Amino acid sequence: MTLMSVIFMLAVAMISNIFHLLPGRNESVLLVLMSSISFFGSLLFLSETRKILPRWYLAVPFCISLFLLVIISFWEVSGKELLSNYRYLVTPIVIALLALLSPFSLLVFLSLHRHPDSMEKYLAVTSIASVVSLFSLFFAIRELLSGNLQESYLSDGLIAIYLLYLLVVMPITGLSFLHYAIKQRNTKVP
Repeated sequence: MTLMSVIFMLAVAMISNIFHLLPGRNESVLLVLMSSISFFGSLLFLSETRKILPRWYLAVPFCISLFLLVIISFWEVSGKELLSNYRYLVTPIVIALLALLSPFSLLVFLSLHRHPDSMEKYLAVTSIASVVSLFSLFFAIRELLSGNLQESYLSDGLIAIYLLYLLVVMPITGLSFLHYAIKQRNTKVP
């Protein structure tokens, strides 16, 4: 669960990168690294929970979205000449995949719902995060369908909603994953 939370701290890493707190200056490389770590964490989570949880399959969409983020961000970093004609598609796809992480994390916590621990607070946090993310995704799709697929297609309202999602909602969702992982670690009987 701890590894799965890494992708939710993407905005924090990008802000740290802007202020030169991290080595390098490429946000795409950060996306590749963070989505790869979260993807491998979700694979570990699936392999372990498959044995003990009856609804482990609810975490599969989260794993698939992380896999797609890894592929697209790696494609953007390594295949600039391959993307020359399709560069305008990368940003909307990444925005959509990042917006879908919150509803998919809700499914992850729903897969743990029959676990003995109380899951209400995690379900509440990820439900609220899902509403905000789906709201931002709705406006992003509306902007895309308006016919303007250039890099400047984002309106001011969509930027504000998406910044709220990236800077507040995603880190809170990531902290929920971290809190659950720490709680599980501390409650294990030796």
